[in-house]
Amino acid sequence: MTDPQDDSCVEIDIPSSVDMVTVVRMVVSAAATALGSLDGDRLDDLRWVTSEATTNAIQANQRRADDEEMPTTPRVQMQCAAGTDFVALTVVDGGNGIDDAPEIPEITHPDRLLIEGGFGVPLMKELTRGEMEYVTGPDGTTLELRVQR
Repeated sequence: MTDPQDDSCVEIDIPSSVDMVTVVRMVVSAAATALGSLDGDRLDDLRWVTSEATTNAIQANQRRADDEEMPTTPRVQMQCAAGTDFVALTVVDGGNGIDDAPEIPEITHPDRLLIEGGFGVPLMKELTRGEMEYVTGPDGTTLELRVQR
């Protein structure tokens, strides 16, 4: 994660509710716009990436809460750091981690139309031009990505 003392860093801690996806997307987009980091299509790409990352984290937290019958659902923590020509986003959830997925065709392969879901990670990789990493385990996942101009 980036240094929270950095003037270009915004921290967001949200409940695991899909109602919060729009709020997070607006905050991240506003930070990128205010600092002049991204515009046009790349700002749109950042919005998509933010939505996918936030939605995945919320769903992971909700699944864990349901599976373990937890009294409260874990929260999602995010950091957004904007530079002159990039935005770095870190998303941390408290879910059960990302399972090894069965072999899924590439996102552009025609057979992919037969599979529901599973578009988030490939879409984020495409929109970040591969600048995405995650660490996952039984106590959650940390996703770090960067969208450049």
